[in-house]
Amino acid sequence: MELKTLAIWIPLLPLIGAALVGLIGLRWLKDRSHWLVLIGVGLSLVFALLLFQQVRQDAADVDLSAASIVLYEWIDAGEGSWLNVSVRTDPLTCVMLFTVLSVSLMVVVYSVGYMRDHHGHAERGYERFFAFLGLFVFSMCMLVLAGNFLLLYLGWELVGLSSYLLIGFYYEKPSAAAAAKKAFLVNRIGDFGFGLGIFLIYLTFGTLDYAAVFSMVEAGADATGEVLSTGRITTIALLLFCGAMGKSAQLPLHVWLPDAMEGPTPVSALIHAATMVTAGVYMVARCCVIFAASPVAMWIVGSIGAATALFAATIALTQFDMKRILAYSTLSQLGYMFLGLGVGAFDSAIFHLYTHAFFKACLFLGAGSVMHAMAGEIDIRRFSGLKRGMPITYWTFLIAGLALAGFPLLSAFWSKDEIIHAALAGPMWWLGWIGLLTALLTAFYTFRMIFVAFHGEERLPKGVEHAHESGRWMTVPLMVLAVGAVFAGYVGVTLFETSGFLWLFEPEGAFHEFLAPVFAEAVAAPVAHEAEAHGSHWLMWLSAGLAAFGIYTAWFFYRRRPTIPMAIALASGSIYRLFYNKYYVDELYELALVRPLRRFGDFCHGVDRFVINGILWIVAGVPKAIGFGLKGWQQQGALQGYALGMLIGLLVIVWWVLTNA
Repeated sequence: MELKTLAIWIPLLPLIGAALVGLIGLRWLKDRSHWLVLIGVGLSLVFALLLFQQVRQDAADVDLSAASIVLYEWIDAGEGSWLNVSVRTDPLTCVMLFTVLSVSLMVVVYSVGYMRDHHGHAERGYERFFAFLGLFVFSMCMLVLAGNFLLLYLGWELVGLSSYLLIGFYYEKPSAAAAAKKAFLVNRIGDFGFGLGIFLIYLTFGTLDYAAVFSMVEAGADATGEVLSTGRITTIALLLFCGAMGKSAQLPLHVWLPDAMEGPTPVSALIHAATMVTAGVYMVARCCVIFAASPVAMWIVGSIGAATALFAATIALTQFDMKRILAYSTLSQLGYMFLGLGVGAFDSAIFHLYTHAFFKACLFLGAGSVMHAMAGEIDIRRFSGLKRGMPITYWTFLIAGLALAGFPLLSAFWSKDEIIHAALAGPMWWLGWIGLLTALLTAFYTFRMIFVAFHGEERLPKGVEHAHESGRWMTVPLMVLAVGAVFAGYVGVTLFETSGFLWLFEPEGAFHEFLAPVFAEAVAAPVAHEAEAHGSHWLMWLSAGLAAFGIYTAWFFYRRRPTIPMAIALASGSIYRLFYNKYYVDELYELALVRPLRRFGDFCHGVDRFVINGILWIVAGVPKAIGFGLKGWQQQGALQGYALGMLIGLLVIVWWVLTNA
């Protein structure tokens, strides 16, 4: 099957499944509607693997810049130029498609069990939920496959719309409706800058095609052949990064992501693992040539990424809601990815995106399994000792938690440390130390959650008689994702090119070689620095030691001396409250932005209601009053009066004509 056919069917199949659910699901299939989306996403994954195989075979022989396939000419841009519907099939596209579709398939399978009550009956809106899932997967595939910035923007906005529908699935619940609205509005802020960046790209280069734009940036010239100014390319990069900050929830546009937990747990896994929140990381990696051309933009991307990683990790230390802990963990890991992008380790950032998808999806779905068994309760202070009654959930959650903590030989151990290595080897070396500190905090808060929720004596919320394992629809995806959490990192490890045990600590491997042509122009200098860092393995040992120390500290605090955390919280006082209240960012936005804008809206409403409407009332009231005064004549019904009025009017007209003749 040729590339063009594969590229068409990959996004189309989930969309067909979603459309069929809308057409026939409610009437005929009902609680079997999931099969349409499940088959669509499954076939898309098969086609994505075929695409991956074909691109891998062709990568050595074909210039990857020529891998843009025009499906049809869409909009006439004038002077013989067209804005086309085109797709780009290169290694980066293949990695993202495999990541998105594999995790999405597991989420769809899991949702079949999750979206039912304890008696196996489908929840209200079951068909609608799966239709939204199919639409979301279609939107993400279009975003990834886009061959130009216009199609990228359309996929970008469709992802935002789909996430709004999924987060607000329980729309009758006020908190869910508010969370969906918040996500939509905050993303609009970033998307406004993203749209301006695309406009500026068109004004500068005269095209929105990836290959053409990137080649001109590499040549340092615009559409007219003039030298491309550093200020212009920096502005373009920062405007594009605005969109990434919104979609990938970086400071200060991060506030929507924790509230997105109001949606069903499969939605949380889908949004936080491999799809929506990684769209910004993918976009910056796709535009690596643009960002690498601006040292200022790279510095800002790396700095914001490091700040977000540490910021979110400190908040996660004090949270008790499992899904919120994982949400702030996602923020932190996204910060790691942008840190890697900012220091030029584009391949390492995508590697971490890939490994993160499996263990984070497993953690979210594991939290959903706990929530399902605990009758909706997710606060870790309300239960403990669940590992006895939920062994599959516990062991898969433990494996994914070890991966998140960066435990040696699991997936994130390879990808996270590559980013830290690249940061320490470059001019922004202090960002690497922030990454190491964040790694320590990550291990601690992850196992704080695990030890409190799954260990100790069994304690259940009121109304729950016993902890029970979820059904196969939910446990099988957990096991598959747990396998990914263990082995996903080994695609980036060289197994046979070195001897002895040290091959385990050699991060360069097939994954990077596969992506190398995509990032070749952008990462020439950073890769040289990274190679120097890889010459020493002490950082690997240090990060492994930090992960082990964080796990041990969590065990000591919450299993051996559970009074210590309370004592620290009381002793730290304002610092603990600062972390627990999420640095009061939402309150600050409420005070500085929401309330003033609401008051301004009330003022505008008052002006419209009383001033504008008053003027309109006066304008309409004058002829109305005249008519009211004259209507008495019309209501008399006296023909003599009518005749007299006509005569007087006629005389006045004659007099006017004669005097002005």
